[in-house]
Amino acid sequence: MLQFSDATVAASQFNWLVMADPVNRVMMLGDAAIPTRQQIYRHAEAAVATFLAAFLHPDRR
Repeated sequence: MLQFSDATVAASQFNWLVMADPVNRVMMLGDAAIPTRQQIYRHAEAAVATFLAAFLHPDRR
């Protein structure tokens, strides 16, 4: 169970945890910075872990 006061803010934060770094790298460095599938999975797992650390209900941690 997640715990947050504003679902829109939580969703936006999750979106940017997932998207910000890969998008910024490609925008700054071009096609050479497109992540591999393995890099995408690692990044997504880290984003989910960060999101859950912030929003997972304390009883579920």
